[in-house]
Amino acid sequence: MFPLIAYRKLYSSLREHRRVEDEIQLLLAELLEAAHIRSSGLPRRNPLAYAQRHFFSILFLSIYESIGIPAERRLLYGMLNHCLRGIVTGADNLLDDEYKELLPLNFPEPATRFKSIMHLLLFDRMLFRIHERFRNLQLLPSGSVSLDTALFKAIVPIGAEEAQEEGGVKEIITPAAVLDTVHMYKGGKLLCLSFVAPRLLEPPAFQTRLACADQGIFHIGVALQLIDDLTDFYEDILADNHNYLVSSIFHQGSAEEQRQLRTILDNPANGPAIETTFPATLRQVMAKSVSEALHGFALLQEAGYWLNQQQAYDLVRQLFVLRGVKQLLPFFPPATATGPTPP
Repeated sequence: MFPLIAYRKLYSSLREHRRVEDEIQLLLAELLEAAHIRSSGLPRRNPLAYAQRHFFSILFLSIYESIGIPAERRLLYGMLNHCLRGIVTGADNLLDDEYKELLPLNFPEPATRFKSIMHLLLFDRMLFRIHERFRNLQLLPSGSVSLDTALFKAIVPIGAEEAQEEGGVKEIITPAAVLDTVHMYKGGKLLCLSFVAPRLLEPPAFQTRLACADQGIFHIGVALQLIDDLTDFYEDILADNHNYLVSSIFHQGSAEEQRQLRTILDNPANGPAIETTFPATLRQVMAKSVSEALHGFALLQEAGYWLNQQQAYDLVRQLFVLRGVKQLLPFFPPATATGPTPP
């Protein structure tokens, strides 16, 4: 089964990511008084559970290694990625009224908003400290766009798209428009944040492969957002957010599927399972997401990454489990029906 094989090959990058977290904890101790840090730290997980929780952070480190980026710089890029992930998580917590933590903060359990704000403040300060490490190691080229500027320029359009949906959208746009104006940001561009710093700071010898990997990660990010749209179908309807499956049914579904969708739009609470209500369009959306992901992994392989097409197919299937839609695997397209290039 693919996951055991993959995680075995990714194990060195998993260990690197544990070091990333250790370095983040050291920065936290420099920034915050010990009384406000849980002595127990974050929960320790077994390697498989840890790899599943931090899969993409580990994948990025593994890609950097395959390209030839030295360990010292991989560590700093991993720390940058962790800070960006923490900032996005803190913002999502506030927008979605939830609490996911990447720092072991010792504040009252109900104080989720305050702890989310602390995530934003602390990770921002950590970015500054990491920037200083780059400077001290003379890794920041003179006369170029600053790392802070490049990261900020990359992250603002992603937040701007989220802002367009805050308060709800008034129109169900076409599936193509969802891909081109929504998911390219909240899916593709979001994962591409992990390549902003390497593409700015790494030497010319690595840039062609970095650009190829960057494009691969973009397509994988779009695919992940398509998968999340299956998970969040009813949640997105209730919040009046864009959703690719909703859009596909509304604009391209059969008459019966469109009738069912209108009923759900009028009363989205306790709706029927999407796999029994919209099987035809669901199959098309799953095929699109798998094709998009395989195209991304094919670009990673072109950039020199070790994952072959069969391994990529097996991994994408596993991602449906990790993203909470295991029940949809009967709709997963067979390998013979998929290709590395999205339709």
